[in-house]
Amino acid sequence: MNRTDANIICIIQMDKEKSLNVTSTTSLSPAAINACRDWYASAAGQITLARVQRIVSGMSTDIFGYYALETGVLAGKHSFLEESRIASQFSLGAVEGEPVSVRGTPEHLPFSLSNLDLVIASHALDCTDHPHQVLREIERVLVPEGHCILIAFNPISFRGLGQLRYLFKPHARHCQFYSTFRVREWLSVLGFEVCEIVSTGFCPVFNGHYVFKQDRWLDRLGSKFRLMTGNVTIIHAQKKVSNMTPLLPARKVKPVLRSGMVVNPGVGRFVRKESNDAK
Repeated sequence: MNRTDANIICIIQMDKEKSLNVTSTTSLSPAAINACRDWYASAAGQITLARVQRIVSGMSTDIFGYYALETGVLAGKHSFLEESRIASQFSLGAVEGEPVSVRGTPEHLPFSLSNLDLVIASHALDCTDHPHQVLREIERVLVPEGHCILIAFNPISFRGLGQLRYLFKPHARHCQFYSTFRVREWLSVLGFEVCEIVSTGFCPVFNGHYVFKQDRWLDRLGSKFRLMTGNVTIIHAQKKVSNMTPLLPARKVKPVLRSGMVVNPGVGRFVRKESNDAK
């Protein structure tokens, strides 16, 4: 199936069913999108992006299916599905003029119920005011046993510590970082099972450059011991659907015998009684 056929299928799905309980507008801030993209455009960000690409490729290499979607801040700028085995791939973006397959927002995915096999969301939770809605939409469009890969900034990192400068002026903060523990809770409520969590980019960065050139040993140390203090966290989760059949309550049968009763084996037998005159 070529790209044109995939786009036609996508449009058909958009018209077939609208998203439930969502708004048609997005809360993705242009300032947040630009700040995130500027960080990845820096020298340190490019190194981190290459590592994220390798990690995501390793997570998605054994995922099979028909349709895969990329959404979030990096959709239209970078593709994480280059090594994916899923043939029909879509990219969904909200910025005009970018080479994406579909125009839309992470809070309002223009796909019908249970149609996608894989969704990769890059910083869609960081740059929105409604992270729960983003996850609900991902759960809605995924098929049972479908996969999602979330790419997000880590608050327990050097980049997360930089957010402390907005402690007393939260209105100036472009992105909101959420801990891995909180995201795991949200996914659990929606019925997802977390398969793997990987963190990368452990060096302190200032204005897009490493603070010290000799601190690359932090990256080697963090990768070797799989520390969870990297600037970027990748979460791989799978949508689980219960296949159990609910059991109906058993019908109550009134017992024939009551406690304390004695069975008389002679009951019901016919006994012939002879009169004394017959003798």
